[in-house]
Amino acid sequence: MTLRRNTLLAISITLGSLVGVLYYTSRTILLDGFTKLEEREAKQNVQRVRDAFSNYLDEFKNLNFQWGVWDETYSFIETKNRDYVTRNLGETNLLSIGANALVFLNKSGELVYGTAFDLDEKKILPLSADIAKYLQDNQSLVESYEEAIQGIVMLERGPMAIASGPILTSDGGGPSRGTLVLGRNLDAVEIQHLAELTHLDITAYRLDRGEAIGLLPKHAIDPTQIALKLSSSDREVPISVEALNPDIMAGYTVFNDIYGTPALLLQVNIPRDISKQGQTTLNTLIITLFILGIGFGILTLLLLERIILARLTHLSKDVETIGIDNDLSRRVSIPGKDELSSLASAINSMLGAIESSTEQVKIEQQKAENLLLNILPEPIADRLKLQENTIADSFAEVTVLFADIVGFTKLSSEIPAAELVRLLNEIFSRFDRLVGKHGLEKIKTIGDCYMVVSGLPVPREDHAEAIAEMALDMQAEIAKFNQKMDTSLSMRIGIHTGPVIAGVIGIKKFIYDLWGDTVNIASRMESHGIPGCIHLSEATYECLKNRDYLLKERGTIDIKGKGRMRTYLLEGRSGDRVQLSQ
Repeated sequence: MTLRRNTLLAISITLGSLVGVLYYTSRTILLDGFTKLEEREAKQNVQRVRDAFSNYLDEFKNLNFQWGVWDETYSFIETKNRDYVTRNLGETNLLSIGANALVFLNKSGELVYGTAFDLDEKKILPLSADIAKYLQDNQSLVESYEEAIQGIVMLERGPMAIASGPILTSDGGGPSRGTLVLGRNLDAVEIQHLAELTHLDITAYRLDRGEAIGLLPKHAIDPTQIALKLSSSDREVPISVEALNPDIMAGYTVFNDIYGTPALLLQVNIPRDISKQGQTTLNTLIITLFILGIGFGILTLLLLERIILARLTHLSKDVETIGIDNDLSRRVSIPGKDELSSLASAINSMLGAIESSTEQVKIEQQKAENLLLNILPEPIADRLKLQENTIADSFAEVTVLFADIVGFTKLSSEIPAAELVRLLNEIFSRFDRLVGKHGLEKIKTIGDCYMVVSGLPVPREDHAEAIAEMALDMQAEIAKFNQKMDTSLSMRIGIHTGPVIAGVIGIKKFIYDLWGDTVNIASRMESHGIPGCIHLSEATYECLKNRDYLLKERGTIDIKGKGRMRTYLLEGRSGDRVQLSQ
């Protein structure tokens, strides 16, 4: 993976982690705060409903007071004058009172007058049997001629808000002549009126049956369980809230009847606008942070690209180019005075050191190469460098030369060793130059004996002629040496042509050597030769007889280990005789 991808991945992971941490942190802090604010507002709205309902009952109590503490009502209980009913309890009057039931009782609890009124139809009706029965079964209302009572009563057909109070004179004097009871049905219409008054979505449940008043609510609940929890709590005002779903927060409160028994459960549904706004705010915050994070990431990547990555890429390409071209003389260039420029300087220093080491290695390698070529023929050296385990080749026909310096042993006893080695080195160095001149292969020197071969490791057709030229030139070089050094050295040279086996032997101080009868015969040609002459075998003579050389038959001689052999002498080149005759 590239550095750019790693950088981009690191920025992405950091950005994602940051946004994730901020999201969950903000969600925990912000949304919890909004939820608590929402719950507090829901409780306030429920309290508003309670206050509105309390005001509703207080208004109903005031109506009861207005009608119960009045001289005409006071007289009506005593006289039962029908004119009072005609003048005051008509449809218009009852509609203004807003009561569904109006009952006059004397102190004995006897019904003086009672009527019902349909507020929707604006129609007077007979007093319903369930109201009469309730009044009969609940004497506390009948006995309220001494003290006013308001609250909720549970009738068979549904809950009713009632206001009961004593009947007194207009100045509040007494004694009380009875009780006035006003009742208003707490039906769906009245609950809707309360909802419109508070601008809230209100649903009421009668707890004696656990059912909703009016239409079924949108969100089903268990009112009995909720009322039980509220009633069992030690809160002064029984109010609780809970989230029904992401859109609605519900608040609950219980209203007791006049005996303190839970009668109604009011559910106030409040839209979760605060929570939604909190979620919207949170989403906006996260999106903003994400966009800012992306912008920051892009800016960071651009800065990294400009300050670091582009320079690293340039540095990498320079180093790669140097590696491809294998040009250690080149240098990398990173401007600046920071870590990257320091790295470039370090790389340049390293390249300089490597270049110097490489040049030294090349020099040493060339020395080793030259040394190896001084020991082995070049094709054999190449094969050896390829780590060929066994190097051995057969050659059908080569020409081998052995040369020995006559009188050198006597000379070695007459001069110092250093001088002796110097003289021998000069002689053999002259011979080595001749080997290079004629394209031959020097095999080895043994003391004052010099061995050279023609026709290997690369075969050639003129191997005999090349050796003949080498032998003649060796005689000429000895003559030059004698003249220079004022010595009288001569050479005994033997040559033979035939097949050989050539190869490398040993693992230390290894040499390229020859084996076979050809080598032995060539050695015998030298040892049985005449000082100052070039002694040839018959095989070599056959190769040279048709060439431009002066050849002379020596005759048949005994060769150690080979018996009698016909041999010849190489006296020179044909052109040499022409020059002499002239």
